Amino acid sequence: MKSSLAKNLETLMQEKQISQTRLSKISGVSQSYIFKILNDQIKKPSLDTLEKLATALDSTVAQLTHSLELPKEADPVVGLRKVPLISWVQAGLPTPVASLDDMDKWYICPVRISKNGFALKVRGESMEPMFYEGDIVFIDPEVPAESGRIVAAVDDGAADPEATLKKLVKDGPDYYLKALNPDWPGPKFQPLTQSMRIAGVAVGKYVEL
Repeated sequence: MKSSLAKNLETLMQEKQISQTRLSKISGVSQSYIFKILNDQIKKPSLDTLEKLATALDSTVAQLTHSLELPKEADPVVGLRKVPLISWVQAGLPTPVASLDDMDKWYICPVRISKNGFALKVRGESMEPMFYEGDIVFIDPEVPAESGRIVAAVDDGAADPEATLKKLVKDGPDYYLKALNPDWPGPKFQPLTQSMRIAGVAVGKYVEL
């Protein structure tokens, strides 16, 4: 499994649509060095290098390197909220957090999230390279689901409704759920039908070591 640094750098590069060549030119970090970071050949670059890459990507060193799990009893961070890690089946319930009496695993969300927010552990490869299997993604049911956002969607018409993580896109009057992985063998687009609903919008993530 890739390190959090390699995953985060790859994700930021895709989000900013910046190639290795372009990133090298902007940051002053050699392309070969960037390649080695992306392929886990270099796992602990210097702080100076991280700052150069973060600045070039309009990001922060923390966003490049952040990978932290905190137990439920950990001291809270001012302004941030602990949310429960729930299953994809639980996420398909009408009120996933309120329906649970006891949740064993909690995470501190690195961004603001509502009291009804929750965390999911990514399954499968359909959302690579933005999300890899095992990544933790934070979902907020109170954030408006707009085209271009990553959402957890549920088909209430299914025999066993559970959430799925996809990008919400709009084409004319219609909405679709898009898989980001260009090599994904399944359907790249799935119509958002009347039986489907958005359980929440992804507001952040970090990688579980």
